[in-house]
Amino acid sequence: MLIEASPTPWDAEGRISGRMSLPLSAEAIDAMRHLVDSIEQRVAGIYCPAENEACDQVAKMVGKKFDLRARDSAQLHEVRMGLWEGLTRDELKLRYPTVFPQWFSNPLSVTPPEGEPVEGAIVRIGGALGRILKRNRGLVIALALRPMALQIAEGIILGEPPDQIARHLQERQAMASMEIGPRNFKAA
Repeated sequence: MLIEASPTPWDAEGRISGRMSLPLSAEAIDAMRHLVDSIEQRVAGIYCPAENEACDQVAKMVGKKFDLRARDSAQLHEVRMGLWEGLTRDELKLRYPTVFPQWFSNPLSVTPPEGEPVEGAIVRIGGALGRILKRNRGLVIALALRPMALQIAEGIILGEPPDQIARHLQERQAMASMEIGPRNFKAA
């Protein structure tokens, strides 16, 4: 189960958050409580990058419902956006008029200044997923992730190539429930 830990105040303002640790907005906390209450399957484990406050908040809600302790998986953190973090899309268009539109059309071809390449994030998140899935074979687990990390995780689980994963980075979804079998994903 993949749960998107958002929106934060920066998400609501249209700011690029990257690895910035921010809490969920008040509205998001209510929406997450409702979402977590709607989970019917018994969750046996919850993982998140604990250094991210929004992810940690969601993981603790799931943990409370199923009497679990959230487990930290630092490698599941959001894509680091470097000097773009904190800027709005309009500010980015002004400061980086050529590169920023290219980021939306082909994220694999652009690395934000002092940021992380998308392919590097795919490898990092894939490694973490492999370890988590191997440790929890046959169990229902939940991952509380920020938006781009969630899209990368979902793409990896579905077996998508990096260019296809990159096309989904700007999409948003509250929760995705996926059944993983040996054909979908081979745990490392």
